[in-house]
Amino acid sequence: SSGINAEYGGVVYAVQRLKTTKIFCIDPQRVNFCGRIQFICFDKTGTLTEDSLSVLCAIPSSSIFLAAAKKGHLIKQERFLHALATCHEITTINEEFIGDPLDIEMFKFTGWSFEECDELNPLASFVSAIVSSPEQHDEEDHDDPQEIGIIRSFPFTSELQRMTVVTKNLQTEEMIVFCKGSPEMIHSLSLENTIPENFHSELDSYTNEGYRVIAFGWKALDSETSWHSIQTMRRSELECDLNFTGLLIMENHLKEDTTGCISELLYSNTKVCMVTGDNIFTAISVSKKCGIVPFDGGLNDVIVISKDGDSVAFQLDCQEQTSVTLPSNYTQMEIVNTLIGITSRPFVFAIAETAFNHVAAFHPLVYEMLLLKGKIFARMKPGKKQKLVEDLQSIGYTVSMCGDGANDCGALKSAHAGVSLSEAEASIAAPFTSANPSICCMIEILRQGRAALVTASVTFRFMAMYSMIQFITQLLHYSIGTNMTDSQFLYIDMFVISGIAATLGHSKPSENLASTTPKAQLIDFKVFILLSLHVMITFGFQFFVFVEVQTFPFYDPNIDPDSEDLYARKCLENTGVFIVSQFQYAIYGVVLCHGPPHRRPVIYNWTLMIVFLVCSVMSVLFVFQPFPALTKLMNLVSLEEFDVQITFILLMALNFVLVYLVEELFATNKVTRYLDSVKIFLNKAKPKFETLRETWHNLHNDFNSKNFYK
Repeated sequence: SSGINAEYGGVVYAVQRLKTTKIFCIDPQRVNFCGRIQFICFDKTGTLTEDSLSVLCAIPSSSIFLAAAKKGHLIKQERFLHALATCHEITTINEEFIGDPLDIEMFKFTGWSFEECDELNPLASFVSAIVSSPEQHDEEDHDDPQEIGIIRSFPFTSELQRMTVVTKNLQTEEMIVFCKGSPEMIHSLSLENTIPENFHSELDSYTNEGYRVIAFGWKALDSETSWHSIQTMRRSELECDLNFTGLLIMENHLKEDTTGCISELLYSNTKVCMVTGDNIFTAISVSKKCGIVPFDGGLNDVIVISKDGDSVAFQLDCQEQTSVTLPSNYTQMEIVNTLIGITSRPFVFAIAETAFNHVAAFHPLVYEMLLLKGKIFARMKPGKKQKLVEDLQSIGYTVSMCGDGANDCGALKSAHAGVSLSEAEASIAAPFTSANPSICCMIEILRQGRAALVTASVTFRFMAMYSMIQFITQLLHYSIGTNMTDSQFLYIDMFVISGIAATLGHSKPSENLASTTPKAQLIDFKVFILLSLHVMITFGFQFFVFVEVQTFPFYDPNIDPDSEDLYARKCLENTGVFIVSQFQYAIYGVVLCHGPPHRRPVIYNWTLMIVFLVCSVMSVLFVFQPFPALTKLMNLVSLEEFDVQITFILLMALNFVLVYLVEELFATNKVTRYLDSVKIFLNKAKPKFETLRETWHNLHNDFNSKNFYK
């Protein structure tokens, strides 16, 4: 039971502290996982960047892209304007727009008005909403405002990367399908002759700057198409043979604290990556700005992995001329040589979902390197986000996922510690929810998790030493046919042990994350050695006192015949061993209560220090015995000589110093490394990711060894 109590000893305090910072936990068992997180996957939009977006410009298209239209400027291409005005999922409550922030900003950009059709509107049975153009005041244009009704809509899904509406122009009776989505998806659904010649160069110019790009397409329905037939049409019938009509460019700024938080996580040797549904080059740009792509004496190169037929190609960032395709039946060494041929600098990988699926299914050697070096995963659908998290776990990483949308739910649920920055759908799947939508909550969760893990270890070791101290005490008593009295047991269990056990977890986490994580096991080789040494120290001091009291001038070998309890008779051995042993509990309570690097120093745990101070004062009272009532209550023999009393005080002080020095010795890096090497020799099992890293590193000495571990 002590192991169970130890495991959850710090969890309760961690959950309470997280609550004060507006981080709520619905699964406390995950707190200890947070203490050993090695890898964090971040969503982009709304997590690393602001929820709100602003429209930079709209770019209509013809055979090439036309001039970009800023806000307040008239969009001359009618179909594109209608697409912006209708292709959304906006509703209104109390005359305020409700919906996706992207949809709201897009609609406001058009300057059109929006009206939901209620039961009083004669069109309510045919259209769900009507959008109207603003009145024209130009002298050249006196047309009446246009009105377009939305007949049917298909919502945006991450799997399809698009949404669609079917509309009817209430003046011309013409019915048009408008579709918006990722540029790659709309490109694939559009007629080839409607796609601008400079599509890829225009798209890359904006995504490389970190802008979010949305594409639009349209097609006209047959004039004989009825309202009833539209309601029964399959989505696939409508979302095909589109006319490409333009791009909407949106700005999505990093949150103010994103870069600082990423920097602190990297300093703590926590690996981070971005998993987003956005364009790969937008994701690369944002990753460079926020620090996910490491800066190690210079910004690391980004190698994009792509699908090339049945093989895999590597390309340096956006430079197409650097693209190199792996040969068939390649080896690990050929992968290494290919990468070294592309760049001699430290690098990380970026990959989009199409290539991710191909590599995961058919190229296990490339995939294992991707799991080790991948930093940017783009165009990832919800199921693939979940697969990435699970595959990282399969090679031994303790993984956290941080996101804010419904498309993150699978990954949030699969991760060891999912953290939602939204109180909507994602919070249902995630064990942790932050009311403050900032990734700084990850630092707080890691701090509290590490502190809880250390508290679990400390509590376990203290309970183990408590058992051993009492075992040794009882062993010595039984050797002379006596025992401790009820009052002695009561004092130790109810005051000393209960007081220490209740306050061990009060130590708060360190202000900053350390570069190491605490041990996950309650007992390992190092702990076993330490406990063995402490048991020997404990036995040595108690046995020394047990023997030494028999040499005192006032020692009476006859056990008090008037004791009411035949098994707990008053004698000098009992008094000496009790005084030393009860202080040993206090010694281990303080010395084992580790502070840095994961918790604040023990002196800041003022409740524990009060308990230790009280125990110290009581120890002095037991030695000098100024109160006869206390001496009688505890059934103690008087230590008559001052020299003897001072000897006891010095023995207890020496016991404290020796225990402290042993703990400090084993806390040094040199001793820890030696014990870890012995443990590895005895038990050669390593996390799979460490074995993989060593395998790849050993293939080539210059293979970015310094950065391979980041």
